[in-house]
Amino acid sequence: MNQTLEKPDTNPYTLNMKRIVVAVDLSTHSKKTATYAAQFAKSFGASLTLVHAFAPEQITEFTTEEVHKRYEADMRDTERDLDKLAAAVRETYPDCDTEFRVGDPAEEVNLMAKDLHADLIITASHHPGFLSRLFGADQAPRILHRAQCPVLVYHEGNE
Repeated sequence: MNQTLEKPDTNPYTLNMKRIVVAVDLSTHSKKTATYAAQFAKSFGASLTLVHAFAPEQITEFTTEEVHKRYEADMRDTERDLDKLAAAVRETYPDCDTEFRVGDPAEEVNLMAKDLHADLIITASHHPGFLSRLFGADQAPRILHRAQCPVLVYHEGNE
């Protein structure tokens, strides 16, 4: 009776993806990033969580009730857009959740990844110009520098 037992994979470089967090700003490029992330997650059988962080309301002495109502409406619209994106992703990969947060995008994405014990963060890079870089419009570098897990930055050429 000659039985061979399979040896477990002890290679420390084996990729074992179970949870992937995807930072989305709901731009056309981030929607393509979410589609790419779904295909990536599918190849590993990993769960996917789309995260969008809405900038907090800046309240000053000049903030009116109308401004506050517009902020609340924008926030609801953005959350609805995130749900629509998730529905589109679920058509190809059903294991997709969403997380809508209010706060600094880089901080919130990294907190979400930490909370979920994510194996990977996928984000998009918009290749902004000088002023956009100066004002922090591209969140990919900020996410990358704060991350406690690997980060994949999706870039689609010819945009």
